[in-house]
Amino acid sequence: MLKAVVFDLDGTLLDTIDDIAGALNRALASCGLPVHPVEACRGFVGGGIREAVCRAVPDREDRETVERVLAAYLADYFLHCAEKTVRYPGIPELLSALEARGVALGVLSNKTEATARRIISAYFPHVPFRCVFGRTEGRPLKPDPAAAGPVLEALALPAASVAYVGDSGTDMVFARRTGLFPAAAAWGYRSRRELEESGAAVAAGTPAELLAALEEKSLL
Repeated sequence: MLKAVVFDLDGTLLDTIDDIAGALNRALASCGLPVHPVEACRGFVGGGIREAVCRAVPDREDRETVERVLAAYLADYFLHCAEKTVRYPGIPELLSALEARGVALGVLSNKTEATARRIISAYFPHVPFRCVFGRTEGRPLKPDPAAAGPVLEALALPAASVAYVGDSGTDMVFARRTGLFPAAAAWGYRSRRELEESGAAVAAGTPAELLAALEEKSLL
């Protein structure tokens, strides 16, 4: 039985791509670089913002350019991270259903922790997340298994009793490496095929389907 469900943020709880694309394009433009359509930006995310910036910068230009774009993005996005972002349909109902079953809730994102907390506070002010973790100095990022340490400590639970819900292959690899139950949000930014090939035990097209799949497997 699952005692907790921990969620990725981008492409899982929230569709954040419009705010990410806006901040990324403003950062690129401020450095004299070409911008990208929103759909292209959707393909950049999933491995952390540094990797997204590397993908967005033409031919992954010199390291100095990447660092300038990254710094501009981080400053801009923190201020504009809750303007066009929206909850995925069914997410509030999924969270309520899990809470009603006594399942602890958490968030683990590769966003900066300050930004992740700002967004969660804006969109889920009444959801009792036990923890909200993101990138901070010295903390590994997914898919490094060590990224799970603070989460499991905060939940006071073994990995085997926790599911990790994410929308990318990186998330599924991370869950597998750490012993978390890998549940894929196929409503997000990556294909069902990528998720299944990366080790998803469940791949759901909607939050309601995810709840049903967990119940069918007698995990709730």
